[in-house]
Amino acid sequence: MGVIDVLMDLKKSGSSIKDIFSSRLEILLDEFQLQKKDLAKEIGVSAVAITKYTKGVTLPSFEVLVSIANYFNVSADYLIGLVNEPVSEHDYVYFAPIGKLNYSFKISDSETLEGELDYIFGLTVWNMEIPKDETALNQFLCFKFTDNADNQRLYDCLFLTDELNVGYFLYKMSSQLGLPFIDEYQGVRSKKSQYLANLLVWNELGIKPPVGQMPLTEPQYLATLPIPTANEHIRLNYTFTSGAMPHLQAWMALSDQERRNLLMRRLRRIKKDYI
Repeated sequence: MGVIDVLMDLKKSGSSIKDIFSSRLEILLDEFQLQKKDLAKEIGVSAVAITKYTKGVTLPSFEVLVSIANYFNVSADYLIGLVNEPVSEHDYVYFAPIGKLNYSFKISDSETLEGELDYIFGLTVWNMEIPKDETALNQFLCFKFTDNADNQRLYDCLFLTDELNVGYFLYKMSSQLGLPFIDEYQGVRSKKSQYLANLLVWNELGIKPPVGQMPLTEPQYLATLPIPTANEHIRLNYTFTSGAMPHLQAWMALSDQERRNLLMRRLRRIKKDYI
């Protein structure tokens, strides 16, 4: 169970604001593997104050409440029980960077493809020590097509036979994830621009070459996925993406906590530095 699942399960009917706040703060500290003294240092209060908050002795000032919410990338309203959704839709994937998306696409009157598609959201960490500053790292979103027959049929419909529009597929995936990765770039100061991610496709059975194109001597499993304009047909180019696999492998080799630390830093920066 992930942090969002844990937080959303905490619904105490009739609980006081102090009780709700203390319980949710305890869960966040536990999920983030953070000591009270470390949180105190981050937001500029005493460790004794944090202990009082977690024990339900007192509530923080509004300014401290906002600082705590900003540190954990949750809303202040959530911390005091006014809402049960801990994070905004756009932020969900930062808390659940590896998961599955349900899909259902009608291919023809006689065929509907239904199943689950793995996704991996991350940062390009290949050949780097875990940085204290993640500003130089790019975001990526990878759709993983397993060897499952439905996944392979979906892959063929999208990238080989054009039976399913790639733009529509990306729109549906974006709607589920909440991440506006198909939005247009809106400038260096735009918060929306910071949510954009490079798109990748990973096929466990290998990226299949378009008709008439010779496969590489060594099979490639990863390809870049361009965002189509209008009804443009997309053909995956697997010839220039050999450098992407090390990024993906390095990201997957990190612990859950290492990935979370990087993504939480990225999300704090987006919210603080962009408009």
